[in-house]
Amino acid sequence: MAVLGMRGSGNFAKADERPKHYRQMIMLLFPNGDAPLTAILSMLKSRAVDDPEFRWFEKGLPVQRGRIVGASLTVEPADDANINAGGDRPDTVWLTVQPDDGTKYDTTWLKVGHVLMVESTGELLLVTVKTSGTNAYIKCERDIGQMWAASGGGQAIDGQADGTGDYISIVGTGFQEGAAIGNSIAFAPLSHFNYTQIFRDPLSLTRTARKTKLRWDRRGAWIEARREALQQHAIQMEKAFIWGERVEMTSLDITGDAPFNTGIGSGTPLRTTRGIVNWLPTILTGTTAGVHWDIGNSSGYGGVFTENAFEAWCEEIFRYGGNEKLLLAGSTFINVLNQMAKNKMTITAVPTDQTYGMDLTRVITPFGNLLLKQHPLMSHHPTWRKDAICVDTDKLVYRYIDDTAFLVNRQSPGDDASKDEYLTEAGLEMHFSGATSDSGVGGALGTGTAPAAHGRLKGVATYGG
Repeated sequence: MAVLGMRGSGNFAKADERPKHYRQMIMLLFPNGDAPLTAILSMLKSRAVDDPEFRWFEKGLPVQRGRIVGASLTVEPADDANINAGGDRPDTVWLTVQPDDGTKYDTTWLKVGHVLMVESTGELLLVTVKTSGTNAYIKCERDIGQMWAASGGGQAIDGQADGTGDYISIVGTGFQEGAAIGNSIAFAPLSHFNYTQIFRDPLSLTRTARKTKLRWDRRGAWIEARREALQQHAIQMEKAFIWGERVEMTSLDITGDAPFNTGIGSGTPLRTTRGIVNWLPTILTGTTAGVHWDIGNSSGYGGVFTENAFEAWCEEIFRYGGNEKLLLAGSTFINVLNQMAKNKMTITAVPTDQTYGMDLTRVITPFGNLLLKQHPLMSHHPTWRKDAICVDTDKLVYRYIDDTAFLVNRQSPGDDASKDEYLTEAGLEMHFSGATSDSGVGGALGTGTAPAAHGRLKGVATYGG
């Protein structure tokens, strides 16, 4: 049985399972090394691209909920107006609405024939008129089913735009016999893009050094240098895929080693890829859980982690996506989680023959399973060791112009030395990150939120019970 969507369930024991490219070799050589995400990506989905800027589209569940921001018993409801309880029950009501994460007067998510429920009272409304454009509104038939008729009075509808107005949800449609087909509703997908990044890690030895026998390695210096360069290459990719940011620079003056000692001209741009952390929604520092939550700077927690906080975060993390996700964590976070597990949680080890030799621990929660992996780069860092990054691996795609390759004889003609290098040009495609569509201006994400299948807990320092 495979976990995290990784193909197969072996450890390259069979001849036809041997690594056929260098990213799988990273998994084979360093299954518990410094780049677990890069290793896992070698076993997941990957697609070649023919341009350094690649795009993708994603579409979640359509908007089915909104807020009433104006209500009236006549046409053109005023903003922030209410319908009070008491008196004769009116047959119709005019409403100004705002969809979740949308703008006021947006009625594109509704159509004539929709049945709406006022969440605070349970009253059902039937949409009979819809307008669009400036000051758009809907007209509704009230109290479908006459559930309030017996009381002889109307029900209040709160139409406040300050965040306290009643919510409404679509609970179906209703049409008369023989009705025309009516209007359709289409929802545009979210559009995202990222860049491929060029990673290069060379190794260079003189002719004499390549032929020198080493006391600590009789295979010679070149074998160790090649292994070390591959490890460094994996580490650089790992950091970019987690903490990198998307940028394209066409003019940059740098004084230093080649190739940067002449600067970057407009014809040779430098691009970097956006990693997991910078795709996530704006980080929260309050006491309310979110997929991207900084408990270390929360006035309510101050780095003290509790079981209630963990369960609240897990509820957010598993709301979208799969029920099994990868949790990359630093040593301090794991220590706190281990203390918590002694009380109420269930933790089991995953057999390594299911994960290509990678050590994973399954944390079972009521919302889904977290496959916990200590991340060496996070554990070695004084800040990152308090963090945990949750990834739905099924929503990651490795995109490449040139997959990892080992290029030999890169030295200049006549040099009494050899220069070889590992080279990759690749980027990360991340679906359902929680980010809204962005135009790419300044590399900024949209200000709203979208369905998020990934997340991060930051600043977990101690266990608080």
